[in-house]
Amino acid sequence: MTADYALYLTAVEDELRQLLEAPSEKLTPLYAMMAYHLGWVDAHFRPIEGDRGKRIRSLLCLLCCEAAGGDWSRAVPAAAGLELVHNFSLIHDDIEDNSPTRRGRPTVWAVWGLAQGLNAGDAMLMLARLALGRLSRRGVEPGITLQAMDLLDRTCLQLCEGQYLDIAGEGRLDVSEEAYLEMIGGKTAALLAASTQMGALIGGAQDTPEHYRQFGWHLGLAFQMVDDLLGIWGDPAVTGKPAADDIRSRKMTLPVILALRSAPGSEELAALYSQDALGDEDIARAVAILDQAGMQSHVQGLAARHQAGAMAALEAAAPRSPAAGHLRELSTALTGRRK
Repeated sequence: MTADYALYLTAVEDELRQLLEAPSEKLTPLYAMMAYHLGWVDAHFRPIEGDRGKRIRSLLCLLCCEAAGGDWSRAVPAAAGLELVHNFSLIHDDIEDNSPTRRGRPTVWAVWGLAQGLNAGDAMLMLARLALGRLSRRGVEPGITLQAMDLLDRTCLQLCEGQYLDIAGEGRLDVSEEAYLEMIGGKTAALLAASTQMGALIGGAQDTPEHYRQFGWHLGLAFQMVDDLLGIWGDPAVTGKPAADDIRSRKMTLPVILALRSAPGSEELAALYSQDALGDEDIARAVAILDQAGMQSHVQGLAARHQAGAMAALEAAAPRSPAAGHLRELSTALTGRRK
Protein backbone atom coordinates (compact mmCIF):
# COMPACT_ATOMS: atom_id res chain seq x y z
CA MET A 1 0.00 0.00 0.00
CA THR A 2 1.33 3.43 -0.91
CA ALA A 3 -1.24 5.65 0.81
CA ASP A 4 -0.46 6.91 4.30
CA TYR A 5 -3.19 5.77 6.65
CA ALA A 6 -1.41 6.87 9.84
CA LEU A 7 -3.90 9.67 10.56
CA TYR A 8 -6.85 7.27 10.48
CA LEU A 9 -5.08 4.53 12.42
CA THR A 10 -3.83 6.89 15.12
CA ALA A 11 -7.36 8.20 15.68
CA VAL A 12 -8.71 4.65 16.03
CA GLU A 13 -5.88 3.65 18.37
CA ASP A 14 -6.58 6.66 20.61
CA GLU A 15 -10.27 5.76 20.75
CA LEU A 16 -9.48 2.13 21.58
CA ARG A 17 -7.18 3.17 24.42
CA GLN A 18 -9.90 5.38 25.89
CA LEU A 19 -12.38 2.51 25.72
CA LEU A 20 -9.93 0.16 27.45
CA GLU A 21 -9.17 2.40 30.41
CA ALA A 22 -9.79 0.32 33.53
CA PRO A 23 -12.53 1.80 35.76
CA SER A 24 -10.75 0.72 38.95
CA GLU A 25 -7.40 -0.64 40.10
CA LYS A 26 -8.79 -4.09 40.94
CA LEU A 27 -10.09 -4.44 37.36
CA THR A 28 -6.81 -3.36 35.75
CA PRO A 29 -5.72 -6.96 34.98
CA LEU A 30 -8.92 -7.64 32.98
CA TYR A 31 -8.37 -4.60 30.79
CA ALA A 32 -4.68 -5.42 30.54
CA MET A 33 -5.55 -8.87 29.18
CA MET A 34 -7.47 -7.17 26.39
CA ALA A 35 -4.58 -4.75 25.86
CA TYR A 36 -2.27 -7.77 25.62
CA HIS A 37 -4.36 -9.23 22.82
CA LEU A 38 -4.33 -5.87 21.01
CA GLY A 39 -0.52 -5.83 21.10
CA TRP A 40 -0.04 -2.99 23.57
CA VAL A 41 1.50 -4.86 26.53
CA ASP A 42 3.32 -8.09 27.25
CA ALA A 43 2.15 -10.88 29.57
CA HIS A 44 3.50 -8.91 32.54
CA PHE A 45 1.47 -5.89 31.39
CA ARG A 46 4.55 -3.92 30.41
CA PRO A 47 4.10 -1.60 27.38
CA ILE A 48 5.41 -2.97 24.08
CA GLU A 49 5.05 -2.30 20.36
CA GLY A 50 3.54 -5.66 19.42
CA ASP A 51 1.76 -6.90 16.33
CA ARG A 52 -1.62 -5.17 16.36
CA GLY A 53 -3.03 -6.67 13.19
CA LYS A 54 -3.93 -4.78 10.04
CA ARG A 55 -6.89 -2.75 11.38
CA ILE A 56 -8.58 -3.42 8.05
CA ARG A 57 -12.16 -3.04 9.26
CA SER A 58 -11.41 0.29 10.92
CA LEU A 59 -9.83 1.65 7.76
CA LEU A 60 -12.70 0.48 5.57
CA CYS A 61 -15.23 2.12 7.87
CA LEU A 62 -13.45 5.48 7.95
CA LEU A 63 -12.65 5.53 4.23
CA CYS A 64 -16.23 4.64 3.28
CA CYS A 65 -17.51 7.41 5.55
CA GLU A 66 -15.26 9.85 3.71
CA ALA A 67 -16.09 8.39 0.31
CA ALA A 68 -19.81 8.88 1.03
CA GLY A 69 -19.18 12.58 1.60
CA GLY A 70 -18.88 12.61 5.40
CA ASP A 71 -16.24 13.69 7.89
CA TRP A 72 -14.33 10.47 8.62
CA SER A 73 -13.52 11.56 12.18
CA ARG A 74 -17.20 11.27 13.11
CA ALA A 75 -17.02 7.53 12.42
CA VAL A 76 -14.02 6.84 14.67
CA PRO A 77 -16.10 5.33 17.55
CA ALA A 78 -17.74 2.97 15.05
CA ALA A 79 -14.37 2.03 13.58
CA ALA A 80 -13.10 1.25 17.08
CA GLY A 81 -16.20 -0.81 17.83
CA LEU A 82 -15.76 -2.85 14.67
CA GLU A 83 -12.13 -3.47 15.55
CA LEU A 84 -13.13 -4.69 19.00
CA VAL A 85 -15.74 -7.04 17.51
CA HIS A 86 -13.10 -8.51 15.23
CA ASN A 87 -10.70 -9.02 18.12
CA PHE A 88 -13.34 -10.43 20.46
CA SER A 89 -14.02 -13.05 17.78
CA LEU A 90 -10.30 -13.84 17.56
CA ILE A 91 -10.02 -14.38 21.33
CA HIS A 92 -12.94 -16.80 21.21
CA ASP A 93 -11.70 -18.45 17.99
CA ASP A 94 -8.39 -19.22 19.69
CA ILE A 95 -10.28 -20.98 22.48
CA GLU A 96 -12.58 -22.89 20.14
CA ASP A 97 -9.66 -23.92 17.91
CA ASN A 98 -7.43 -24.76 20.88
CA SER A 99 -4.81 -22.43 19.38
CA PRO A 100 -1.90 -21.69 21.75
CA THR A 101 -0.40 -18.83 19.70
CA ARG A 102 -1.50 -15.82 17.68
CA ARG A 103 0.70 -13.22 16.01
CA GLY A 104 3.80 -14.99 17.24
CA ARG A 105 3.03 -15.18 20.96
CA PRO A 106 0.76 -17.06 23.40
CA THR A 107 -2.97 -16.41 23.12
CA VAL A 108 -4.97 -14.83 25.95
CA TRP A 109 -6.43 -18.14 27.13
CA ALA A 110 -3.03 -19.85 26.95
CA VAL A 111 -1.60 -17.25 29.36
CA TRP A 112 -4.49 -16.70 31.77
CA GLY A 113 -6.62 -19.82 31.36
CA LEU A 114 -9.84 -20.73 29.61
CA ALA A 115 -12.22 -18.97 32.01
CA GLN A 116 -10.39 -15.63 31.89
CA GLY A 117 -9.98 -15.94 28.14
CA LEU A 118 -13.73 -16.33 27.68
CA ASN A 119 -14.40 -13.45 30.04
CA ALA A 120 -11.91 -11.14 28.31
CA GLY A 121 -13.52 -11.89 24.96
CA ASP A 122 -16.99 -11.19 26.37
CA ALA A 123 -15.79 -7.92 27.90
CA MET A 124 -14.31 -6.83 24.58
CA LEU A 125 -17.63 -7.48 22.84
CA MET A 126 -19.46 -5.33 25.38
CA LEU A 127 -16.93 -2.54 24.93
CA ALA A 128 -17.54 -2.75 21.19
CA ARG A 129 -21.25 -2.11 21.73
CA LEU A 130 -20.51 0.75 24.13
CA ALA A 131 -18.16 2.27 21.58
CA LEU A 132 -21.04 3.00 19.23
CA GLY A 133 -22.79 4.94 21.99
CA ARG A 134 -19.91 7.41 21.74
CA LEU A 135 -20.97 8.41 18.22
CA SER A 136 -23.20 11.10 19.74
CA ARG A 137 -20.05 12.83 21.02
CA ARG A 138 -19.02 13.23 17.39
CA GLY A 139 -22.31 14.79 16.37
CA VAL A 140 -23.87 11.69 14.78
CA GLU A 141 -27.67 11.83 14.82
CA PRO A 142 -29.45 9.47 17.25
CA GLY A 143 -31.29 7.71 14.42
CA ILE A 144 -28.06 6.93 12.61
CA THR A 145 -26.48 5.73 15.85
CA LEU A 146 -29.36 3.34 16.45
CA GLN A 147 -29.05 1.99 12.90
CA ALA A 148 -25.31 1.46 13.45
CA MET A 149 -25.97 -0.38 16.71
CA ASP A 150 -28.55 -2.61 15.08
CA LEU A 151 -26.13 -3.37 12.25
CA LEU A 152 -23.37 -4.27 14.71
CA ASP A 153 -25.61 -6.61 16.69
CA ARG A 154 -26.89 -8.37 13.59
CA THR A 155 -23.32 -8.77 12.36
CA CYS A 156 -22.21 -10.30 15.66
CA LEU A 157 -24.98 -12.86 15.30
CA GLN A 158 -23.77 -13.62 11.76
CA LEU A 159 -20.25 -14.16 13.12
CA CYS A 160 -21.57 -16.67 15.63
CA GLU A 161 -23.62 -18.41 12.94
CA GLY A 162 -20.60 -18.64 10.65
CA GLN A 163 -18.47 -20.00 13.47
CA TYR A 164 -21.13 -22.60 14.24
CA LEU A 165 -21.10 -23.76 10.62
CA ASP A 166 -17.32 -23.93 10.67
CA ILE A 167 -17.21 -26.01 13.85
CA ALA A 168 -20.09 -28.22 12.72
CA GLY A 169 -18.24 -28.96 9.48
CA GLU A 170 -15.00 -30.08 11.15
CA GLY A 171 -14.00 -33.57 10.14
CA ARG A 172 -16.59 -33.76 7.36
CA LEU A 173 -15.36 -34.41 3.84
CA ASP A 174 -18.69 -33.69 2.16
CA VAL A 175 -18.71 -29.92 2.70
CA SER A 176 -20.00 -28.28 -0.48
CA GLU A 177 -18.82 -25.07 -2.11
CA GLU A 178 -22.21 -23.54 -1.27
CA ALA A 179 -21.86 -24.49 2.40
CA TYR A 180 -18.34 -23.07 2.43
CA LEU A 181 -19.53 -19.74 1.00
CA GLU A 182 -22.30 -19.55 3.58
CA MET A 183 -19.77 -20.21 6.34
CA ILE A 184 -17.21 -17.61 5.25
CA GLY A 185 -20.06 -15.21 4.56
CA GLY A 186 -20.72 -15.27 8.30
CA LYS A 187 -17.17 -15.61 9.60
CA THR A 188 -15.39 -13.14 7.31
CA ALA A 189 -17.54 -11.26 4.80
CA ALA A 190 -20.25 -10.13 7.25
CA LEU A 191 -17.93 -7.95 9.32
CA LEU A 192 -16.22 -6.40 6.30
CA ALA A 193 -19.65 -5.65 4.83
CA ALA A 194 -20.76 -4.09 8.11
CA SER A 195 -17.59 -1.97 8.17
CA THR A 196 -18.17 -0.50 4.72
CA GLN A 197 -21.93 -0.10 5.20
CA MET A 198 -21.59 1.51 8.62
CA GLY A 199 -19.00 3.98 7.40
CA ALA A 200 -21.22 4.98 4.48
CA LEU A 201 -24.23 5.26 6.79
CA ILE A 202 -22.42 7.66 9.11
CA GLY A 203 -21.04 9.51 6.08
CA GLY A 204 -24.56 10.31 4.91
CA ALA A 205 -25.00 7.86 2.04
CA GLN A 206 -28.70 8.09 1.24
CA ASP A 207 -29.15 6.06 -1.93
CA THR A 208 -26.02 3.89 -1.96
CA PRO A 209 -25.62 2.03 1.39
CA GLU A 210 -26.36 -1.30 -0.32
CA HIS A 211 -23.59 -0.65 -2.85
CA TYR A 212 -21.14 -0.08 -0.01
CA ARG A 213 -22.37 -3.23 1.74
CA GLN A 214 -21.88 -5.27 -1.43
CA PHE A 215 -18.41 -3.80 -1.79
CA GLY A 216 -17.44 -5.07 1.65
CA TRP A 217 -19.22 -8.40 1.18
CA HIS A 218 -17.43 -9.33 -2.05
CA LEU A 219 -14.15 -8.04 -0.65
CA GLY A 220 -14.61 -10.27 2.39
CA LEU A 221 -15.21 -13.36 0.27
CA ALA A 222 -12.14 -12.62 -1.86
CA PHE A 223 -10.09 -11.93 1.27
CA GLN A 224 -10.93 -15.34 2.75
CA MET A 225 -10.22 -17.15 -0.50
CA VAL A 226 -6.78 -15.54 -0.63
CA ASP A 227 -6.30 -16.60 2.99
CA ASP A 228 -7.12 -20.17 1.96
CA LEU A 229 -4.50 -20.00 -0.78
CA LEU A 230 -1.85 -18.67 1.59
CA GLY A 231 -2.64 -21.45 4.06
CA ILE A 232 -1.47 -23.97 1.46
CA TRP A 233 0.90 -22.20 -0.93
CA GLY A 234 2.06 -19.22 1.14
CA ASP A 235 5.79 -18.64 1.63
CA PRO A 236 6.66 -19.51 5.27
CA ALA A 237 9.30 -16.76 5.27
CA VAL A 238 6.53 -14.25 4.59
CA THR A 239 3.49 -15.73 6.34
CA GLY A 240 5.35 -16.78 9.47
CA LYS A 241 3.55 -20.15 9.36
CA PRO A 242 4.83 -23.59 8.32
CA ALA A 243 4.44 -24.54 4.66
CA ALA A 244 0.99 -25.93 3.84
CA ASP A 245 -0.09 -25.35 7.42
CA ASP A 246 -3.80 -25.69 6.57
CA ILE A 247 -3.15 -29.13 5.06
CA ARG A 248 -1.27 -30.18 8.19
CA SER A 249 -4.34 -29.12 10.22
CA ARG A 250 -6.64 -30.86 7.71
CA LYS A 251 -8.69 -27.69 7.27
CA MET A 252 -11.55 -27.82 4.80
CA THR A 253 -10.59 -24.75 2.82
CA LEU A 254 -11.89 -24.01 -0.66
CA PRO A 255 -9.08 -25.66 -2.69
CA VAL A 256 -9.55 -28.89 -0.73
CA ILE A 257 -13.36 -28.78 -0.93
CA LEU A 258 -13.28 -28.35 -4.70
CA ALA A 259 -10.61 -31.03 -5.18
CA LEU A 260 -12.51 -33.56 -3.08
CA ARG A 261 -15.59 -33.01 -5.21
CA SER A 262 -14.23 -33.63 -8.68
CA ALA A 263 -10.44 -33.60 -9.04
CA PRO A 264 -8.30 -36.56 -10.14
CA GLY A 265 -6.88 -38.06 -6.98
CA SER A 266 -9.89 -37.02 -4.90
CA GLU A 267 -10.17 -40.46 -3.32
CA GLU A 268 -6.53 -40.39 -2.26
CA LEU A 269 -6.95 -36.88 -0.89
CA ALA A 270 -10.00 -38.03 1.08
CA ALA A 271 -7.99 -40.91 2.50
CA LEU A 272 -5.22 -38.55 3.57
CA TYR A 273 -7.71 -36.19 5.21
CA SER A 274 -9.29 -39.14 7.03
CA GLN A 275 -6.07 -39.86 8.89
CA ASP A 276 -5.64 -38.73 12.48
CA ALA A 277 -2.50 -36.83 11.56
CA LEU A 278 -0.51 -36.02 8.43
CA GLY A 279 3.23 -36.45 8.13
CA ASP A 280 5.47 -34.40 5.86
CA GLU A 281 5.16 -36.93 3.01
CA ASP A 282 1.36 -36.95 3.36
CA ILE A 283 1.27 -33.16 3.23
CA ALA A 284 3.48 -33.08 0.15
CA ARG A 285 1.25 -35.63 -1.57
CA ALA A 286 -1.92 -33.68 -0.72
CA VAL A 287 -0.42 -30.49 -2.14
CA ALA A 288 0.66 -32.39 -5.26
CA ILE A 289 -2.93 -33.57 -5.81
CA LEU A 290 -4.17 -29.98 -5.49
CA ASP A 291 -1.46 -28.78 -7.87
CA GLN A 292 -2.30 -31.42 -10.45
CA ALA A 293 -5.94 -30.39 -10.29
CA GLY A 294 -5.01 -26.73 -10.84
CA MET A 295 -6.71 -25.69 -7.62
CA GLN A 296 -4.41 -22.77 -6.92
CA SER A 297 -5.19 -20.97 -10.18
CA HIS A 298 -8.86 -21.97 -9.98
CA VAL A 299 -9.37 -20.43 -6.54
CA GLN A 300 -7.32 -17.41 -7.58
CA GLY A 301 -9.83 -16.96 -10.38
CA LEU A 302 -12.78 -17.18 -7.96
CA ALA A 303 -11.15 -14.63 -5.67
CA ALA A 304 -10.55 -12.33 -8.64
CA ARG A 305 -14.21 -12.63 -9.58
CA HIS A 306 -15.28 -11.43 -6.13
CA GLN A 307 -12.63 -8.72 -6.23
CA ALA A 308 -14.18 -7.53 -9.50
CA GLY A 309 -17.62 -7.66 -7.85
CA ALA A 310 -16.31 -5.49 -5.02
CA MET A 311 -14.92 -2.95 -7.46
CA ALA A 312 -18.16 -2.86 -9.44
CA ALA A 313 -20.18 -2.22 -6.28
CA LEU A 314 -17.79 0.52 -5.21
CA GLU A 315 -18.02 2.27 -8.56
CA ALA A 316 -21.82 2.03 -8.43
CA ALA A 317 -21.70 3.93 -5.13
CA ALA A 318 -19.94 6.84 -6.91
CA PRO A 319 -17.42 7.37 -4.08
CA ARG A 320 -15.72 10.72 -3.67
CA SER A 321 -12.00 11.29 -3.98
CA PRO A 322 -9.45 10.96 -2.48
CA ALA A 323 -11.10 8.25 -0.35
CA ALA A 324 -12.27 6.43 -3.49
CA GLY A 325 -8.68 5.95 -4.61
CA HIS A 326 -7.64 4.78 -1.17
CA LEU A 327 -10.43 2.20 -1.13
CA ARG A 328 -9.41 0.86 -4.53
CA GLU A 329 -5.78 0.62 -3.43
CA LEU A 330 -6.65 -0.99 -0.11
CA SER A 331 -8.88 -3.55 -1.82
CA THR A 332 -6.15 -4.48 -4.29
CA ALA A 333 -3.62 -4.80 -1.49
CA LEU A 334 -5.88 -7.05 0.58
CA THR A 335 -6.61 -9.46 -2.24
CA GLY A 336 -3.04 -9.45 -3.54
CA ARG A 337 -1.34 -9.85 -0.19
CA ARG A 338 1.27 -12.52 0.56
CA LYS A 339 0.53 -12.88 4.29
